Amino acid sequence: MCLKCKRGRNDLKKFDGSSSFYDEAIKLIDLNDFDGAIKSIKRNIDSLEDQDEIALAYLNCGFLNDKLGDNISAIDDFSKSIFFETKIDIIQRSKDISYSGRSNSRYKNGDFQGAIDDKRKAKKIRLLEIDKSKGIDDIKIDYKNILLGTFLKIDLEPKYNALIKCSEMRKSKYDLISDYKKVISDKKIKDVIKKLEFISESKYKIGDYKASIRAIRRAEKYF
Repeated sequence: MCLKCKRGRNDLKKFDGSSSFYDEAIKLIDLNDFDGAIKSIKRNIDSLEDQDEIALAYLNCGFLNDKLGDNISAIDDFSKSIFFETKIDIIQRSKDISYSGRSNSRYKNGDFQGAIDDKRKAKKIRLLEIDKSKGIDDIKIDYKNILLGTFLKIDLEPKYNALIKCSEMRKSKYDLISDYKKVISDKKIKDVIKKLEFISESKYKIGDYKASIRAIRRAEKYF
């Protein structure tokens, strides 16, 4: 691992006392008590002063409400996270996570235009972050890292361990795309993603937002 990556992962491990309540939330998440975890986190939000910490707390709650199928509450939590994130610079995670999270909840709630608009914003944000960082931003937690499971709990302090657990996607046992990925080359995977992104853009331009977001969601399964 390169020195910059090691340094970045060490930064992620630094403990912040204000996030210690996440230990309780993590235990509840491991028990699949998502409602209990939400209550545990929200009991402590008023005690947080740092806007980054507040944004992260709502981000975690958004993913947990999404798991519970409470799309309206999830959208509200993600929106609050986005509100606080717009006021600050974030070092350890990408701002694309909150937009992608809200996109997923809006999709499940039938708001296809909102879902694709959020997904497009997420992509734009991530590209700007990478450009600003001049290529060293691969150590930051972003939505793609979450989908790929790049970060393990040993890499993270409790608040980000909670984020990984909260945002973990449940994969179907009979996921044909997952099986297909195992037998095709990396080049083919990139070609498929590029084609799906092209389809999404084409559908977006003609106002077919449902087809547009579905193409992007399908492309993400090839990450």
